[in-house]
Amino acid sequence: MRRILILSPHRPSRELLSRLLAQPDLSVVAMADADELLEALADEEPALVVVDARRPDEDAPLMLGLLKRRHPRQPLITLVPGRLRVFDGGEERVREVHDGSAEALHFLLAELQRATRDLLAQHLLRVLRPPIGEA
Repeated sequence: MRRILILSPHRPSRELLSRLLAQPDLSVVAMADADELLEALADEEPALVVVDARRPDEDAPLMLGLLKRRHPRQPLITLVPGRLRVFDGGEERVREVHDGSAEALHFLLAELQRATRDLLAQHLLRVLRPPIGEA
């Protein structure tokens, strides 16, 4: 079963993201601790990691740096103030959301769902299509 790991130090955010990203064929695991996330990544590579870094937290930049260093091809979505950063394992794109309105939050969450669907589809293609020369 494919797996998404969610990191957020805030319980309401973990619950919202878990519900928002849940799918029948997908295991969604939410955690509050960066060390726990890095340990889970070492055990088994997930299809996607989602990091909620929208609130000031001194661990988020350090943890993201460690994550990218240890797992440079890991698909990653990072929620930061006013932005959604989507890394597909090769390149990153950024979606801007400039104000703190309810409409902006709705847009951000819709973009998160779309990016998640795209990255999960890419993961499935990687699983089903082995790299050239390895078939």
